[in-house]
Amino acid sequence: MAELKYAGYVGSIEVSIEDGCLHGRIQFIDDLVTYEGDSVPEITESFQKAVDRYVAHCQRVGKPANKPYSGSFNVRIGPELHSGAAKFAHQKNIKLNEFVKRAIQAAIDLNGVVTHQHHHKHDVSVTVQESSSTRTIVAGMGEPIWESTDVKTH
Repeated sequence: MAELKYAGYVGSIEVSIEDGCLHGRIQFIDDLVTYEGDSVPEITESFQKAVDRYVAHCQRVGKPANKPYSGSFNVRIGPELHSGAAKFAHQKNIKLNEFVKRAIQAAIDLNGVVTHQHHHKHDVSVTVQESSSTRTIVAGMGEPIWESTDVKTH
């Protein structure tokens, strides 16, 4: 993924096929600051001007400019995953942000590798022959189930 860097800020570069241009936003800040251009040199200049305008605006209104990695970010994860995460957080009686924070910390602690162990237990059919009968049992989880008994007569 291409990114721009200037004055401690990072900017994204995305392509809009429909509009025939490049566009992006300053990453890792709370405020939404966007820019666009028709070429790499244009979007680079537009990004730098957007950073300068953003910092100047914050100074003018007496607000500290966000710095990258301020601890807040937006993530697009899709509605199903969002719903599942919100429900899980609710069940654990924590806020969604806290759940996401813990999940990210766990991934970092595991060096980005999340493992999942999956075990299968299959039912096994066993036929037991005794002198007077033949029994087929199904052994699986729990007690064996006697499936059928064929009684032999002598």
